[in-house]
Amino acid sequence: MKIANITCERVHTPLAVTNRHPRFSWEITSDEKDVLQSAYHIIVKDHTGALVWDSGKAQSRETVDIMYAGAPLVSSGRYVYQITVWDNHGNEAVSEEERFETALLDSADWKAQWIEPLDPLPQLAENPLPKAQAIWGECMAAMMRGEQPKYYLDSDIWALFEAEPYDPPVRFRRTFTLGEKPEYAKIYMTAHGIYSLSVNGRKVPGTLLAPGFTAYEKRLKYQAYDVTEFLQAGENALCVTVADGWYKGKIALGKGCEYGEVPGLLMQMELWGSGGTKSELCSDGNFTCSYEGPVRYADLFRGECVDARRDDGDPSEAAYVADNWKPVNVLERKEEDYGILTAQTAPAIEVYEEVPAREILTTPNGETVVDFGQNMAGTIRVEIRAEAGEEISFEHGEVLDSDGNFTYAFSDTAHEQKDVYISAGESGEVFEPEFTYHGFRYVCVTGGKDWRPEQFTAKAISSANPVTGSFRCSDEKLNQLQDNIYWSQRSNTVGIPTDCPTREKAGWTGDVVTYGETALYNQEMTAFFEDWLESIRREQKENGHVMNTVPLIKNYIQQTYAGSLGWGDVILTLPMQLYRLSGDKNVLAACRDAMEKWVNAMHIAADELPQGMEESPENENQHYLINTGFHFGDWLVPSVKNEAGFSDGPASSFLTMNVVDTALLAADADLFAETLEILGETEKAEDYKAYAQRVRKAFCEELCTEDGKLKQEMQGSYILALKYHMVPEEMEKGFAARLAEMIVENDYKPDAGFMSVPFILDVLCNYGYRDLAWKVLNQKNCPGWIYEVEHGATTMWENWDAVRPDGAVDKCSFNHYAFGCVGNFLYRRVLGIQNAGIGYDHICLEPGYDFDLDWAEGSYHSVHGEISLRWEKMKNADGSDGAGIKVSGWIPANTEGELVLPDGSRQKLGSGGFELFTEESKIPMQA
Repeated sequence: MKIANITCERVHTPLAVTNRHPRFSWEITSDEKDVLQSAYHIIVKDHTGALVWDSGKAQSRETVDIMYAGAPLVSSGRYVYQITVWDNHGNEAVSEEERFETALLDSADWKAQWIEPLDPLPQLAENPLPKAQAIWGECMAAMMRGEQPKYYLDSDIWALFEAEPYDPPVRFRRTFTLGEKPEYAKIYMTAHGIYSLSVNGRKVPGTLLAPGFTAYEKRLKYQAYDVTEFLQAGENALCVTVADGWYKGKIALGKGCEYGEVPGLLMQMELWGSGGTKSELCSDGNFTCSYEGPVRYADLFRGECVDARRDDGDPSEAAYVADNWKPVNVLERKEEDYGILTAQTAPAIEVYEEVPAREILTTPNGETVVDFGQNMAGTIRVEIRAEAGEEISFEHGEVLDSDGNFTYAFSDTAHEQKDVYISAGESGEVFEPEFTYHGFRYVCVTGGKDWRPEQFTAKAISSANPVTGSFRCSDEKLNQLQDNIYWSQRSNTVGIPTDCPTREKAGWTGDVVTYGETALYNQEMTAFFEDWLESIRREQKENGHVMNTVPLIKNYIQQTYAGSLGWGDVILTLPMQLYRLSGDKNVLAACRDAMEKWVNAMHIAADELPQGMEESPENENQHYLINTGFHFGDWLVPSVKNEAGFSDGPASSFLTMNVVDTALLAADADLFAETLEILGETEKAEDYKAYAQRVRKAFCEELCTEDGKLKQEMQGSYILALKYHMVPEEMEKGFAARLAEMIVENDYKPDAGFMSVPFILDVLCNYGYRDLAWKVLNQKNCPGWIYEVEHGATTMWENWDAVRPDGAVDKCSFNHYAFGCVGNFLYRRVLGIQNAGIGYDHICLEPGYDFDLDWAEGSYHSVHGEISLRWEKMKNADGSDGAGIKVSGWIPANTEGELVLPDGSRQKLGSGGFELFTEESKIPMQA
């Protein structure tokens, strides 16, 4: 028996733990069968070896999120811990010593000062944001007065204003002398902008796009770096380059200055000497700064421009000559600036895969286009061979048009995704943008000549969330679908969960509601999502509304006033998903008050009567329906088209929100009631259960016909009515039959949007239509998951019909994970790995024997360890089917499982490997 995968706060060796009672987790591995942990013992010591916590020998099977309960932890503390476990066979295992370090736990621990350029670059005379908000405010006020003013889209408003200039990053530099090489040194750092750190001529890893995207005036993350090996006795230097990023850049629809106009730096380096002495080196007036580096502008959406002729050496080297650098402005300390600081414990953004160019195309239009064969989020690395002063541009796009030409809907806009390099004419030049990222498969190159594929490498980036899931089967198209889902997830977990890596890069909450469960199969996302949930709570309005984008995109002016059912529901769905994954109630407790505020806000929204409707007993049901305001409903139903013939999101919302969001209203109340029960608030839970039932009564009486159908007959409406049991049980069979009939009438194609598509296949299976679910999953016509695969998709599309059968290409994202929610079904229903308890303490393996596959295999790395499963339909000697089914797999230690056999019977499984063979030749359909 061994102890494996030891984490503190779900992270290996964290350097900046903010939780004063950090959580320890581990797995146990063993070659023996039926292993259960019987006890554990945790010892924690500080860096001097002094004991700070001894848990004692705890008789417990718990291995996940064991909370520290020792002496108070100190700021910037260094600790080691060791775990001993015993099992039910009398075995004992002792871990190696692991370490964790604490962050600056109190704002007073910050000695550093914010610094900015003393002479910042000129900006617009006035920030356009307040003026834009005023235009929309007046438009709303006029509508409330009963007038019909000119209606503005957000894009219409922003078209009235100029953009802030595109500025070069600012470089901050400091030299310093050390009497000896420190025993240990750590830097805490954040910025107003995104930064890169170099020390003594070496780039410190882990700074990509740091400090990430948060609501900077409410929550600003800082990072911690072990820089011991970068320092030396004698002269030292460091340089921090700060680009616009989310703080100052032109994000989404904005014109810049989302949070501020001047880039800034906050840095605190703590050094421990050989005698145990501790000293600090902080951002202060000893720094100098310069805008004169080779990067001439860097914007997350437009791109980055580098003029290699301006390369003046490495400012992080002590010998660098900085005669023309200027003083910095040291800002007066304001406690509120330090009170919002929080250390990052979630994994950093990294380059997780390098993709070589597949080929270089010459398009019918004569363009030079590099094809990497895979859509992704990231940047490129290019070997440059050009004359001095030659300008080369690299515009990024996701697809080619129907004629095979490069196309990108936002060319020549602030979202053009065009990087520019001006050559110095030297050998060995390499262009590698650092302060931007794009969504792309193709790169259109303008300038240069004789390009070869080996000069180009794509660098795919994502937060470094560990991969936990795998799925493969005998159908290569389903395998490609799984790959597409995975690549979209990696592309859209860049610091926060985003909708797309191109035009928005926004944390749309509804996408996570739709996709969250699939995300948690593919990767370990606990620290990542807990970090984002903290931003959601900070951004929640006083009236309880959870914002549709988090961090809130201020320039989405119409989205800044209220949240939407389905989208704001993330404050309910995501914490519950995390709880079920691990059994840790802390995430529920942390979100409990925010949940209640959101649910109550939606009760208020439902209570409002439509304009002109009077209070009366006949209208009592109207207080429990969503029939006022705006909600996104079943966003992007494929049959709801715009004038161009593509899926229409807003029209889908207006058409579906009455039925869809009323169902969500009941579901939210039930989910909050479940949370309250888990947290021990059973009496209050009953109130919310009763409210949910009252909503169902109104739904049935007002939205259903007397002959047992919905008044609004859409697939998504039936799916959610069945998923959330919105009608009495005796009506459900008829609803399911009608849903199945509608799907058959639609040639087995799904006609579901964001809120209903996650459940379409499960609902069909649950009501006895597994064969129909399989046909929908494998639909090759538009709309359909396999349609996308057969039309060359390597990531998930935002719209079902992003590329129509006639070849027309929509102006949407081609890297959007929401409809990839079907991955959850692949893991649970096709492969068959299911969480039958809390935290996978009980595992159900229920292979999809009856689906039209020869085999499926895969795994999921749970909080207890790897769960693997393979099932295969064996062939007779003549190659025919019917020779039986072979099932094999692995159940991790400290869990129990059961395997559902082809005849529906269940076999108990203890931990360890298993292999079974059944000679059953006939596989019944499983309900």
